[in-house]
Amino acid sequence: MIRVAVLSPAAELGGAERSLLTLLKAGRGVLDATVLLPKEGPLCRHLDAGSIPWIVVPQPAEILNLTRDLRKVSLPACLKAPFSVLGYLRRLRERIQTLRPDVVYSNGIKFHFLSSLLPKRLNIPIVWHVRDHWSGRILGLAADRCPEMVVANSRATAAKLQERMRRTHRVMVVHNAVDCDEFTPEGATADDGLRDAGEYRVGLPGPLAEIKGQFLFLDAAQQVLRKFPGARFFIVGGFIYDTAKDRAYEGALRGAIAARGLSERVTVTGFQESMAPWYRFLDVVVNASTIPEGFGRTLLEAMACGRAVVGPASGGIPEFVRHEETGLLYGMGEKDALADSVIRLLRDEALRIRLGREGRIVAVREFSAARHAEAMAALFVRAKAQFESRKSFHPLP
Repeated sequence: MIRVAVLSPAAELGGAERSLLTLLKAGRGVLDATVLLPKEGPLCRHLDAGSIPWIVVPQPAEILNLTRDLRKVSLPACLKAPFSVLGYLRRLRERIQTLRPDVVYSNGIKFHFLSSLLPKRLNIPIVWHVRDHWSGRILGLAADRCPEMVVANSRATAAKLQERMRRTHRVMVVHNAVDCDEFTPEGATADDGLRDAGEYRVGLPGPLAEIKGQFLFLDAAQQVLRKFPGARFFIVGGFIYDTAKDRAYEGALRGAIAARGLSERVTVTGFQESMAPWYRFLDVVVNASTIPEGFGRTLLEAMACGRAVVGPASGGIPEFVRHEETGLLYGMGEKDALADSVIRLLRDEALRIRLGREGRIVAVREFSAARHAEAMAALFVRAKAQFESRKSFHPLP
């Protein structure tokens, strides 16, 4: 059993937090983990449900209110108010040291940067988990300096980060996982009512954000409706972080649905804590992201639920959505190609069933939560051993 102090920069339930929950629940036999949070939030309830201990180390507003737009986060922004930031780092270090962990595990970009200021005083190996594509130089510089090891959630994520690093050997790939007991083809659905004749259900799960491609999804929906006028479309999600920017985006999206005359065909569900019933409710599950996904977790969850999936042929998605084997791929940002893929699946029930069946098999065989937890625990042990070996090495004068 290896002791892990987990640094989670958010207490909401975004993709990184859901992936963390999957790891910690599956890893209870190999990980002794405590999660450190900047504030209380929905994540705390799920940690409690899994009997996973957590502690709040309150963050100053200068850090807590930094933009959630990952492309704009930078170390200079973290250091805008040096005194409050340094005071927070001192409190964080003291709290970590009271836990006496073997490894400190950072699960988000804010803590990646903040942890780069801790190593010499902390004297504990730090492991980062990078889940998004990064093209900026500053993360690569920090990755060379700070962590004992960097875990990437896909080969694509690893390659993008390594472009900006010198010590590329620090990066290890461990694919995301899915709880195949929670995400199954059998079980309750979001709506157990009878569907109308000719009604197909196509869904885009994920937070409401420009990069998630909700407007591209609307463009494709208009084309699909010309072939299948009884189809219904579901944008399954809401804004996770309550900011003015997020609220404005949701308003613009709802306005676009009305302006295109899609109000009777497109539903925005709002934030959903439980996603498995929604996957089972849908015939086709889509990822419409307009920038490369680090992994594309929602499609893996849909595959585990036996649903046919469609995603862009970019980022980490092709590493588990294999074209015409476990799903269909299209050119990222191409609304016509997205629409054609959905139309093909709605026309061909046998293809939908086959892709859903094969997707479930691959999810269980290659992306189980237990397998993921074992791989992560092994990397934590390795990081600890490397760190201790380097500390004990004293070259001859």
